[in-house]
Amino acid sequence: MKTGLGLVFLMDSVDIGILRALGENCRASYQEMGRNLGMTANAVKKRVNKLVESGTIHNFVVYLSPEMADIEFYLAIVNTVGIGIEEKVLEKVVEDPHVFSTGRLSDGNCIVFAEYEGSENESKFEQFLQEIDGITGVEIHNLLSPRGKKVDFKPLQIRVLRCLVEDPRIAATEIATKTGLTPRRVRRIIKELLEGGGLNFVARLNLNAGPGIIYYAQIVWNKNRATHTEVEYWLDKEFAGEYFDSHISASAPMMLSLFVVEHLRDVELLSMKISQGPMIESVKAIFPFPTKKNVRLQRSKLEQLLNAFG
Repeated sequence: MKTGLGLVFLMDSVDIGILRALGENCRASYQEMGRNLGMTANAVKKRVNKLVESGTIHNFVVYLSPEMADIEFYLAIVNTVGIGIEEKVLEKVVEDPHVFSTGRLSDGNCIVFAEYEGSENESKFEQFLQEIDGITGVEIHNLLSPRGKKVDFKPLQIRVLRCLVEDPRIAATEIATKTGLTPRRVRRIIKELLEGGGLNFVARLNLNAGPGIIYYAQIVWNKNRATHTEVEYWLDKEFAGEYFDSHISASAPMMLSLFVVEHLRDVELLSMKISQGPMIESVKAIFPFPTKKNVRLQRSKLEQLLNAFG
């Protein structure tokens, strides 16, 4: 992985731990991450700086939580008429504002992530995709995700939130200077916003920025032998140095699990080991190519909320 300083480093399990922590809460402190990872705050800070310089951490952002934005997430695996047509198909797909990420896959299919307001929008999403020339088949999954809560923001929270939207990792003392509030009050308000359930503070990542190989394992498991939580726990325990995260279907025992490995040969080895899991029925390795992205509905609805406060 090349950094802005011309240095090269390989992402390891510590980096993965940092990225996962910042993906869940991008305001996590270096001290907090250091305690969880068994290292000093300064060592964590150096790691984070390298991940930012390399482009692996694209940026930090604040969204409304799914419950607050009243949205559901969907994943579609799209079949096309043949090699070479995928880019034209994706150009049409990404025109829909509900679609926030698309990309080609190594098996000739495409992957599409979308968010819709309200529930029971799976049929709308499927109809939209099926009407695009070049698409021959669609497999759609409603995705499980932490929902958060519906909350009412208070005026002082909005004042602090405006600063956090501009810079999600801004120091409380700097917010105090901008807002005229005391640092102590700012810290209390930030704590309320983090714990209230109405917001997601996340790091947007680009794992393709590194030299490692990024791939999805499409995993189907026996739901009579394990829950999705148990499968995730098993992956996290058995493949701690490679496993990153999963997109989990709410309607079928299927997950698309993301792994980061150093060599291509590791993909075959990991797939074989995963397939030997007592609850696993099938595993398919898929390599994603760079994606196209839209503004998230969670973000645009947050900006609408802030504008409504004037």
